[in-house]
Amino acid sequence: MKTKKNSKFTCTRQRRSAGLSLIEVLLSITIMALLLTATAVAFDAAFKSYKVNHDLATVSVSARNALYQMSATIRSAWNDPDVDTIDISSDGTECSLVDADGRAVIYRYVEADKQLKVNLDGSTDWFVLVDNVYPVTVGEQIFTATSEQGDILSGSVTGQKLSQVEMRFMVTQEGLSRTISAAAVPRNMIYQ
Repeated sequence: MKTKKNSKFTCTRQRRSAGLSLIEVLLSITIMALLLTATAVAFDAAFKSYKVNHDLATVSVSARNALYQMSATIRSAWNDPDVDTIDISSDGTECSLVDADGRAVIYRYVEADKQLKVNLDGSTDWFVLVDNVYPVTVGEQIFTATSEQGDILSGSVTGQKLSQVEMRFMVTQEGLSRTISAAAVPRNMIYQ
């Protein structure tokens, strides 16, 4: 230890050992903890956002696929006013038709199961098109048909020339919902 003598004071200089003091270590740990916390919060928000977007995409894709299939079948359906080829149930939960291949196709909304189902050629098997289906508003019809005069039709449309068949419903999944609708015009119209 070196000592320097001054007239009044004696100074002693000590050499510091290499490294950080306890306060410096605690301060750096606190800063790192704050940075890691902010990063963890950002990652958590990103994962939650991804899940919400994934669920919305899943809901949209399944509903759009069902609408595409129903629209394509209705477009190719025979619409002969003299033959009962397109039928909408009076409560709007069922649409039955004869497609271009002559097959009987029935689309049905089953409220108890919250499912939209399809049946081909009167078989006993019902296939689920979409789960978690609801009417857009309580009591609203899923299927509606409009005549060329603009009248909303329900029940058998025998003797009526259809303008379009509309499908409208809401699909939900884990608190997220998507309202989907489409209208299809039967292309195989028979005019008299």
